Amino acid sequence: MKLRIPTSNYGRKVRQKFLQPLQTQQSLLANNQQEQFVLKVSMYSALLLAILGIAFGLGFKSSAIVFDGIIALVSVGLGLLSVITSRFIYREDDDVFQYGYVRFEPMVNLFKSLILIIVCIYALIGGIEDILSGGYTLQINGAAIYTFCAFVLCLIIFVFTRFYAKRLDSELIGVDNVEWKIDCVLYLGALFAFGAIVLFDPEQQESLTRYIDPILLVLLSVFLAFTPVKIFIANLKDLMMIAPQELDDKITEVMENLSAEYGFEDYDTHVAKSGRFFMIEVNLLVTDANAKLSAGEIDVIRNKIEQSLEIPSYKIWLLVSFTANPKWL
Repeated sequence: MKLRIPTSNYGRKVRQKFLQPLQTQQSLLANNQQEQFVLKVSMYSALLLAILGIAFGLGFKSSAIVFDGIIALVSVGLGLLSVITSRFIYREDDDVFQYGYVRFEPMVNLFKSLILIIVCIYALIGGIEDILSGGYTLQINGAAIYTFCAFVLCLIIFVFTRFYAKRLDSELIGVDNVEWKIDCVLYLGALFAFGAIVLFDPEQQESLTRYIDPILLVLLSVFLAFTPVKIFIANLKDLMMIAPQELDDKITEVMENLSAEYGFEDYDTHVAKSGRFFMIEVNLLVTDANAKLSAGEIDVIRNKIEQSLEIPSYKIWLLVSFTANPKWL
């Protein structure tokens, strides 16, 4: 696997590589391998959940549990997509993808968050339909055993992915973590419904008992939908190349200070975010006083911009150009 080396461009074809120390590159490679390992664990866990659901569903003749297992199979496919994406993220640009593979991450996260939103909407509609149709009687024994087993598995993987999502600062793992969170809460809600029925109406004679599970499903689906909606909006902004306000303010501050230091007449900046990477373009208008900057001095200016942004250099695609004609700003 190739690592994407951060570059600073002068024009479209001229690039200068800012090579990271060997230790940093090795650390980056290790983190990427660790990210792929975590995503694979998540994917295989979803496969285990699917097998568990289909087996329990067929054993207890429950179409609902079988359907839950089939939904888990969809998660396996989404997990495989994340693993493949993680392999490509740090690859160098090539003749086909001349800006690298960084846009794959927000595309995958957008798609996965959309699937999670659809799952929440489906659960909401199903719950409302069950309420309007008079609720239903729960099959406590088999469903409770399956739900408990599924909850324990989801909780373990939720904690596991949450830890590594923060440690590796990985949005791919973060979206997976949201998926496990939704599963955890839904299964926990079902366990509460089972518990309430066993404690207060084990024979399910009361009419209100028939509504406990669908009402809980409606409330949880609405509550859980907020997180994937936020993920969807954030990644949609990345794909639309909407400038992150904080980064835009930061580069403006940096360029104001540099313009005052070097006497640049004017400047223009463009910023965008794509997953975990940032694209930054700076155009500087030189004056007669600084028009004869040497290549070394120009590189010093580029380096100052990079360091002032306080973002790891492997996450930046930085382009800095100099011109004496305001037309090119």
